[in-house]
Amino acid sequence: MGLPGKYPFDAGIHPTGYTTKVWTMRQLAGLRTAASTNERFRYLLGLGETGLSLAFDLPTQLGLDPDDPRAEGEVGRTGVSIATVDDLAEVFREIPLDKVSVSMTINATAPMLLAMWLVVAEESGVEPAALRGTLQIEMLKELLARKAFVYDLDTSMRYSLDVLEYCVHHLPGVNPVSLSGGHAREAGCTRALEVACGIADAETYLQGMVDRGLDVDTVARRFSFIFGTHMELLAEAAKFRVARSVYATRLRERWGAVDERAMRMRIQVNTFGSALAHHEPLNNVIRATVQAIAAVLGGVQSLHVCSFDEAHQTPGALGARIALRTQQILAHETDLARYVDPLGGSSVIDAVCAEMTAEVEEWLRRIDEHGGMFGSIRSGWLEAQIEDQAYESAGPSVGVTDAMRSEVEQQVLRQERHEPLEPVQRNVERRAFTPELKALRESAASGVNVLPSLIEAARARATIGQMRTALEPPQ
Repeated sequence: MGLPGKYPFDAGIHPTGYTTKVWTMRQLAGLRTAASTNERFRYLLGLGETGLSLAFDLPTQLGLDPDDPRAEGEVGRTGVSIATVDDLAEVFREIPLDKVSVSMTINATAPMLLAMWLVVAEESGVEPAALRGTLQIEMLKELLARKAFVYDLDTSMRYSLDVLEYCVHHLPGVNPVSLSGGHAREAGCTRALEVACGIADAETYLQGMVDRGLDVDTVARRFSFIFGTHMELLAEAAKFRVARSVYATRLRERWGAVDERAMRMRIQVNTFGSALAHHEPLNNVIRATVQAIAAVLGGVQSLHVCSFDEAHQTPGALGARIALRTQQILAHETDLARYVDPLGGSSVIDAVCAEMTAEVEEWLRRIDEHGGMFGSIRSGWLEAQIEDQAYESAGPSVGVTDAMRSEVEQQVLRQERHEPLEPVQRNVERRAFTPELKALRESAASGVNVLPSLIEAARARATIGQMRTALEPPQ
């Protein structure tokens, strides 16, 4: 096994592990309206959360204004509804954007949300260069597994690369892309394929940026990754060792990286929602805790823990608080953060890592054989592999076969359950035509980076639906 902070980083990317700084504690939040989301963010910050993580509703993810007929019944259901820059400004009301890290779980419309975020910062007196956080904008995993995409594969990748390029040049504190294997795992694949998908996605984005004239070290330093954790605690902890080692080795040997900062895989982990059970929901506290321990033993940089009630609803205040307290207890009341690389030297972990490394490398070889991620997605081959694995992955879950819940659990859920969501009705004021939208259309048609035009459109209060339409490729 390697040494912490040393290539190939299997033992962690920092030589002191968590002994000098614990992981960033994020809890994903996005509650119907901008005002209610702001209230939840301030509540979590008051409890000691160290990073904000923003979830958007499906219309916002797909670039639909809330009064678009196609958005009916979905506005505010799975996250916050954002139509214009003023909505995002309300989300961050009285939250100092130069003092807190913000993660946005957004993909197809990430260019629009990034533009709005920059305008909100400017109008609140914060220099955009002072912003810190992470965008997801991982369109390969959307087209492969999650399916919340707006444009075709080539157009989606072009706008993703526009965001990456703009951030590299102008936003030093923003991680412009978060490469995801976790969504393929949630769709049913094995942990080895989860890691392979994340690495193959990273190499696809890396090639796109090299084609635009940027060097490998400059680009790869800005990458971050999203994986998940499931219930096999030791194997999941080992997974992160494997991911870091395989990635660092490929960056050096295949891509010629020389800067060790470019070879370090920075990892955000979400405990898996697919591991939660609908029945006996308080058992989910234990499930999420086991998965969080796996992430911490794996040496990740940022962690979101699912709330026990997420199998039923958007997390209530109690569920969100327990999930955050889970992280804080692990960090401050146990000895998990006291030792650098606590699993180092374990013969069990060593054997698991060796077997998993071979599996990951074999999947990467097969993806290359099928034309890389572009070819593997276009042909449907990789999606078929995930579907086949999903049929074989179901395992036992304690308590799910017994439909009876204790009176305590019933009482907790009654207290936490939100009132049935009435569809949010929002009418959006919009200009039928503005010079900024015309300029945005021209940028999209000409092939230049669309971010400067998007920022001007956001400043002019163009809606997300107007920006989506302006960016559509000509038929």
